[in-house]
Amino acid sequence: MILTLKYKLITVLLIFLISTEFIKAQIDIKVINIENNQPIINASVFDKLNNFLGVTNEDGIFKVLDTKKYERIIIKIPGFEEKIVAIGKLNKSVYLFRKGLKLKNDLKATKILKKMWDNRNLNSPDHLDSYEFDSYVKFSIEAPSDSVSYIPNPKTKLDSLNNKFKSLLDKSMLFLGERTMTYKYDKKFGRKAIVTAYKAGGFSDPELFNATITLSLVNEIPKILTPKELQHNTSLLVDSIDLNGRKTYIIYTFKGKSQSENYRSLTVFIDAKSYALVKLIGNTSKISDIYYEITYAENNGIWYAENEYIQTKLLSKNFIEKMNKLLPKSLFFFTRLSTTATIESNFLNFKSLIVFDPKEFNGYEYAISKTINTDKNLTLYNLRTDSLSNKESNTYHELNRLSKKYNVEPKISFLRSLSSGVLPIGFFNFDIFNLVSNNMYESFRYQVGGRTNWKLSNNFSIGGYIAKGTKDKDTKGGGEVTFYINKKKGGELTLKLETDVLPVGRTKIKYQTAKDILEAKPNNIYNDKYFSYRTIDLSYKQNFFKNIDFTFLLNYQKQRVDFDYKFKNYNVDTWFNFVTTSVMMRYAPNVKYIESISGKRTTLKDIPPYYYLTYSKSWNLFNNSTATHRIYLSTLYILNTRLGSTEILGNMGASFGETPLMNTYEGVGVAKGGRSLWGRFSVKGYQSFETMEPSTFFSDKFASFQLLHHLPSIRLNQSKSLYFTLVYKGLIGGMSHKEDHQLFVFEVPKDYYQEIGIEANKLLLGFLGIGVYSRIGAYKVGNLDRNLYIKLTLDL
Repeated sequence: MILTLKYKLITVLLIFLISTEFIKAQIDIKVINIENNQPIINASVFDKLNNFLGVTNEDGIFKVLDTKKYERIIIKIPGFEEKIVAIGKLNKSVYLFRKGLKLKNDLKATKILKKMWDNRNLNSPDHLDSYEFDSYVKFSIEAPSDSVSYIPNPKTKLDSLNNKFKSLLDKSMLFLGERTMTYKYDKKFGRKAIVTAYKAGGFSDPELFNATITLSLVNEIPKILTPKELQHNTSLLVDSIDLNGRKTYIIYTFKGKSQSENYRSLTVFIDAKSYALVKLIGNTSKISDIYYEITYAENNGIWYAENEYIQTKLLSKNFIEKMNKLLPKSLFFFTRLSTTATIESNFLNFKSLIVFDPKEFNGYEYAISKTINTDKNLTLYNLRTDSLSNKESNTYHELNRLSKKYNVEPKISFLRSLSSGVLPIGFFNFDIFNLVSNNMYESFRYQVGGRTNWKLSNNFSIGGYIAKGTKDKDTKGGGEVTFYINKKKGGELTLKLETDVLPVGRTKIKYQTAKDILEAKPNNIYNDKYFSYRTIDLSYKQNFFKNIDFTFLLNYQKQRVDFDYKFKNYNVDTWFNFVTTSVMMRYAPNVKYIESISGKRTTLKDIPPYYYLTYSKSWNLFNNSTATHRIYLSTLYILNTRLGSTEILGNMGASFGETPLMNTYEGVGVAKGGRSLWGRFSVKGYQSFETMEPSTFFSDKFASFQLLHHLPSIRLNQSKSLYFTLVYKGLIGGMSHKEDHQLFVFEVPKDYYQEIGIEANKLLLGFLGIGVYSRIGAYKVGNLDRNLYIKLTLDL
């Protein structure tokens, strides 16, 4: 009797557990006629392979019992447009359109959406004086194992690889990672977001995984709900319901002429009293197939993000077609995968009106806790809203095993280093972007150098290089040592010695990225007007404010022009002596940094605008020296509109006092001289003038303006698109005492130098294109042919 009762209890418990999991995984999809808001009965439901799954019941509801198995379903019924529906995490209503139906915008829905946007600040947690909450985020990449066929008798290594891959997909995801963070806000002190725990299959270094930190909206209203974004949508007030005891409007908004071609279809829930966003469900993009869900919770009159869910397909049809052209047919199983990436976020323990210590907000907005590896499993466990499934737990085990077996993490670090222009070997990073270059003064220039990395020390680095040109006789080189003094603010004290050459009128620009250096390689190919210099620098760089970098520089430099040129009454071969003090500033308001475990800052997000300012003063302390003041300003904006993306670059400079030509401003001309159009064919430069030959225009005061407008891409087919760019550039300048510069003939751009162009980019190999440029205005010469230049463009 006791045994029988025991077995019954076990059976009941198992049934309870199974049914609980069943209920937990179930999602209700309610299908509704958009015209009358009535449920549609007996609508047929299919999976993505067009297998019949069932029909909607008398309430218009179809219950998805296995959300892991069916990420997308297709709803069909005669007379209506079919609808592809992402499953997600929330119950949802799906609105169907009769074929050929075209609906007009609902004025009431538009007003409600506008009020929601207008009241966003009143309803935001930032309206409070202070708050704090925790977040738990889970990242996963998954592919169904049934997309790979098992080969019973594998005959080749590729057959065996196919079976191993299928076996992996049976028990594991492609990737799984988790992260917890603590967010703090105070109106006086600002924001702070601290990574408190981190775990990712196959990775131990959280800094390899930190790019996802800024992905979550974290209490920001999605930009797709701005009035500007929604003005081209059709918005309909479809219902008004009671949600958690509050009247809530339901608005369905979409972009497109009909349901069969609409995209960015969103169901928006708005609180009727406060006009706060309560919930958002839908597809947010036409191109990348992004499905999105977010819910908000009310707390003391404000609404904070409670849950967020993002799902997207990683392999587009375009990518698959390109890969299939490169892969052998035996490897097509990789591109048959329906690979899905998912980000699930939960925001917990929201508390407001907290008294913070100002020290809690020191440093940058984002930081990785120094105790991140202490009890990380316990931290993750305490903030998980759902326990990990068996497959998720097994993913960690499998990925860690494979990572160790194939040495994955060091290889990824290695590839990241290569993309930054360095080749890490032990404790030394070799510079690979400057291995080879070319100009008309040195011909081919070969350079070997680099600097030590953190494996030698976190507190200092030693760098240097040696270079030799095939045309000139001198060997160039330099060395430097940098001490990291204030790591949290990027403090760097550097002592540097160098002997080298530079083009006349072009000085090295501070704060260049590796990509900038690579793109600027063509700038000196046709330039032969160089000067030699020998220098010793002492500089200190620090981020004194969160987005402003300052560099203070004390420099002694000897300079000599290496071509026929004479300054005033000095001898042609005179070495000039300059002692210079400089202040350089870079302001980048949109750049986001994170403070790493070691205390150093790492860039999380780097987008324009950028502002640069340099002020230098040269002191007349030695023979053959002059006293000058020199100022240089530069700014870069990028404006994104429906008509494309526009880059706007402005430069201004002025030099006061007497100085040789090498310390004036050259026009940055990169054109190749030639009598015919094809004789002038060359490569486009970087922030340069494509119709101006090098060292033809100099100024001691100048202003230049460059505008590049990238038109929206034109898709030709699934695998090919056209990328056009319109170009306009202008330069004007002056020179106070041109007669001081003798023997060498040059022009001063007193009249406005202008050029226009059009580029067709990414025509070949994904980065090669062609551009046509023409001089216009005051400096136009002869017929049209003499003003035209055709160039190869490199879009890296």
